Amino acid sequence: MERLWTKLARWGRYFYLRVVRINAPAESIALGLALGVFSGALPFLSLQMVIAVSLAFVFRANVIAAALGTWWTNPFNWAIIFPLFNLLGKVFVPGEVVPVTMQELVQAPFFELIERGRQWLLITSLGGIIAGLPLAILTYFVSLRLIRAYRLALAQRKNQRLRREIHRD
Repeated sequence: MERLWTKLARWGRYFYLRVVRINAPAESIALGLALGVFSGALPFLSLQMVIAVSLAFVFRANVIAAALGTWWTNPFNWAIIFPLFNLLGKVFVPGEVVPVTMQELVQAPFFELIERGRQWLLITSLGGIIAGLPLAILTYFVSLRLIRAYRLALAQRKNQRLRREIHRD
């Protein structure tokens, strides 16, 4: 188990350094990450990155950060995240989407299945938007602070090195 935590910590540090080292203004990177986090909350699994990059172009945010931000939802946690968003969406949308059994899947009319899928998508999208907005706002402010702190520390280390070199000469 310790090895798993070590790998997760290493991956987290790699992701953090990858983001803060992007050569762009801190506000642009933070906005890109926030747009990516928001897009990652949408249930359009194969389109999340396309949505994030498109929003980044519209809002003039960093495209790479937007693409990276979508990865907080990934194939390993979809089975947990999207049912939670569905439950959140059900709070605001009345009605129930009845689960489809294998027998119904084979025998039900095609358009009935499409209607059930559309209802699920609508409810889950609403839940994703409701959860995604506060997550995106939180991501913006936290990442902006982390990026600025990293860059300030980097500038201070660079100044210290320059002072040491000047004093040597």
